[in-house]
This record gives sequence, C-alpha cells and structure tokens, in this order.
Amino acid sequence: MPDQRPLRVLLVKTSSMGDIVQALPVLHDILEQRPGSSIEWLLEPGYADLVRGHPAVSRVIEVPWRSWWRHPLAADTRRQWRALRAELASREFDAVIDLQGLLKSALLARVARGTRYGWKGRACREPLAALLYDRRMQAPPFDRVAAVVRYRRLCAWALGYEPGGEPVYGLRPTPLRPAWLPGAAPFAVLLSATARDEKLWPEASWVELGRQLRARGLALLLPWGDEPERERAARIGAAIADEAGAAQAPPVAVAPERMALAQWARVFAASELVVGVDTGLSFLAAAVERPVVGIYTATSPLQVGIQSSSPHRNVGDIGQVPSPALVLQAALEMLGRGARPTGQA
Repeated sequence: MPDQRPLRVLLVKTSSMGDIVQALPVLHDILEQRPGSSIEWLLEPGYADLVRGHPAVSRVIEVPWRSWWRHPLAADTRRQWRALRAELASREFDAVIDLQGLLKSALLARVARGTRYGWKGRACREPLAALLYDRRMQAPPFDRVAAVVRYRRLCAWALGYEPGGEPVYGLRPTPLRPAWLPGAAPFAVLLSATARDEKLWPEASWVELGRQLRARGLALLLPWGDEPERERAARIGAAIADEAGAAQAPPVAVAPERMALAQWARVFAASELVVGVDTGLSFLAAAVERPVVGIYTATSPLQVGIQSSSPHRNVGDIGQVPSPALVLQAALEMLGRGARPTGQA
C-alpha cells in the first residue's frame, strides 16, 4: 500500500506569476496523495495574495528577493534575511522542493531545514543550482517539457507518488463583474500586454478579433499593467469601438486602474472568454477554469502552453503568428464549450 503519511512540505517558487500559477496543481496532487499534509510556499510578496487564497496552502513565506538584489547591503535587507533564516530554521520539513531551478531559489531552499529536492544538471534553468540539493531528479532540459508537467513530476518524485489526470489548480474565486464595465452583456477579456515585446500580437489583429467578438454580443474588457500597456489597450479599445454602425453594440472598456491578481481572478471567473498572449494573466484565467485562448508568437505552447481541465486552445508558435481568423475560430470553439458563469457579484 502506498505511503500516505501526512508530510510537512516547503515549496520554493518565488516568481514569476505565470510560473507560480502553473505550479498550483502540485498542491492538489500532494494533498490527494498525502492527505493532511502541511504545505508552505516561499515566494515574492507581489504574488503572496494569490497563493495565500489557495485552500491547500497552510502558510505563505514572503521573500522580497528583488528588493534585496537592488539593495544588498541595506540595513533592511540584512534584517529581513536574518528574520527569514530564523523562521525557516524554526521547524523541520520532510521535503524542501525547489520548483524554480535557479541559484537564488536553491540558496533559499538551502536555508530551510529538511531534505532539499531539485532537478539534476541541465534540467535546472541554472545548472549550478543542482549542486545545492540533497537529492536530484534526472529529467530532460527545462525547456523541453511543459512547466505544469515538470512541476508535477518533481513533486511526485520527491514525495513518492505518481502524478495523474488533468492538472487541478484549486482556485475558486467569487465571480465579480467590474462596476466600471457598463451594461449587463456577457463579456470577454482581451489580454494584449506582455513583458516581452516579441510575444505581442499585432494591434490590428486585436482590433479585428475584438470587432468580431463584439458583433456576437460580447462586451470587451482590456487590462493593462503599466503605462505603455495602458496606452496600447486604449488604442485597441478605441479602434474596436470606432467601428461604423456599432453604436448599439456592447461596450468596450479599458480597465481604469491597475488591479491586484486576486481581483483579476474574480473578474476572469465572471467572464465568458479570455483571449491572451503568453502572459501570467492568461494562465490565471485558465486556473479559475474559464475558457481561454492562448496566442503564441515568440514562444512555443509545447513548453509554455496553457494546460487545464477547463476549455482551452493554444494557437501559434515560435515565428508562427496566428491570424485573426484562426484566433476567432478558436475563441468561438471555446465559447461553445464553456459554461456561463453563475453567481456574478
């Protein structure tokens, strides 16, 4: 009979948003195989609320690594480092699992008390990180296996079980229709922004897609994260809304302000559809089980594609920019498969 003793587990995955969201299925896996286990997570403060809201996480430990890197000799950095070391040394973990595979994450894992698990050699993003683990899993290079699969396999190997089934993210936010989105028409979210310009989809393509979705009765919501992204969303939204004869069509709204990740999760939960480039918010939308179309132009869905038990479709690939017609076809397919959200706030 498989060992099902509850364990105390520390997960080290400090960033980024998309990677953290793709690591969430390991929580379901661990508790399914090791009921009653206590799972703690070490990560950057900016993502803490998202993970803290997951029912499987018993404790979130915040580590402001980016601030430390900018100010390594500052008094606050030294004080926070001492506090982190004291907290991690205050209890013993059965397993400390580094899901990031970087030197910084391996160093953080090294501070904790317990057996440290990670990948071997080139399976790490930074192969030197493997030298800091107590036990190393043999695996293909990190860029040859989808992130969700990598994370699930590593945790399963470390804790002695076999991963199976579709990934379960476990996020169940209360749906929220933003007060600043006029009317009551069902809405789609268009995620046009990403941190790397080569992953963008042409603005003209967004406009064509938006007009087609709006003509089918969907209001449109365009998020952003910084000023250039806000300007881009505003241009796309204005071009969609400027279509001749569309005065009575559902509204097009650009988010009036930046919103926290936990709040976006609620908005996605209320949506009919999310279409987005390779960005963390696209993965978050899939994690709350809404129909999602992922658009890929400079990265491959084979490595960073959306994976979910809910309706989803990845289109495009490295150097293969999908046409508006192809994305629309995928979007209509997702709309046909996705159930309407209930209990909107």
